[in-house]
Amino acid sequence: MEPDDLVEVAPDILRLRLPMDEGIDHVNLYLVRDGAGWLLFDTGVDSADARACWERLLSGPLAGGLTRIVVSHHHPDHLGLARWLHERTGAVVYLRPEERDAADQTALPTPEAMDACRNYFGLHGMEAGDVTAITGDLLRRFLACDTRFQSRTLEHGEVLQVGRYRFDVLVQGGHSVAQFCLHEPTAGLLLTGDQLLERITPNLSLLPWGDRHPLRHYLASLEQIEALDLRCVLPAHHGVYAGGVARARGLIRHHERALERFRARLQPGMKAMDVATAVYGRRRDVLDRFLALTESLAHLQYLEEQSEISQGAEARWHPRHPVAASTTAVALTA
Repeated sequence: MEPDDLVEVAPDILRLRLPMDEGIDHVNLYLVRDGAGWLLFDTGVDSADARACWERLLSGPLAGGLTRIVVSHHHPDHLGLARWLHERTGAVVYLRPEERDAADQTALPTPEAMDACRNYFGLHGMEAGDVTAITGDLLRRFLACDTRFQSRTLEHGEVLQVGRYRFDVLVQGGHSVAQFCLHEPTAGLLLTGDQLLERITPNLSLLPWGDRHPLRHYLASLEQIEALDLRCVLPAHHGVYAGGVARARGLIRHHERALERFRARLQPGMKAMDVATAVYGRRRDVLDRFLALTESLAHLQYLEEQSEISQGAEARWHPRHPVAASTTAVALTA
């Protein structure tokens, strides 16, 4: 443990930073004092190092134990250690059923699910080698989680009393199908998971499972966040920060600009992978190509819902109105 790994970021709230081996190099978890123990918000990736870290903490500064665990969403840096911590501590786990289902589907549990996933990416123009890498390895190794444990759920608008705090439960889509955020209106605190990050934008993916309208739902969540009293945002990555309302507005503008680029780059008859390459450039890594394609599909679907473009035969996209070409590249969201 480094000295900065466990720090108090608000009264009775600790931030625990755990390392990650792939993608972003860390994830922030939060512990809120809950009587003699702690409520944990998110769990970290399941690894030997992470388990060893938790053993040290539960034998030392967190010897009071965990009373409850809130898993914001099903990605492995948030859900990964939920089963192990539940069995280790006896803490009640809260997880939306939609998130459990998305985690299970990500593991491609049946041959039919595997075939449907292969067909989905192939239909949208992904190269055969990438399709094999994603369905045969990447999804199970990088994104799947163990969900073999009992859990409860929370509803949007429910109040969660945790020690001195009364959190309003938010259930928001976009980055994931039904992500928990916890808002404490008196203190102006927001535990966001990946929904409102300061330095990066959360990936919005249209997959064969999960959120069926990710960009529409994400923009709606940002409009909801704009209306909150926010003085301190506690995100899953990078630092705790102020200015959450301004950040929500900035992310809305980010996606408005991204949509302009999609409109400008789309040529009649393009597959989604062609559009992804035109907007994001040719990505070196198969994971980045996967993210570029699924995020492009989310933006293309949104434009289709706005009746600006259409999807024709063989999943080829067409603008409804001609637009001027643009040469400005857009950064791939994280």
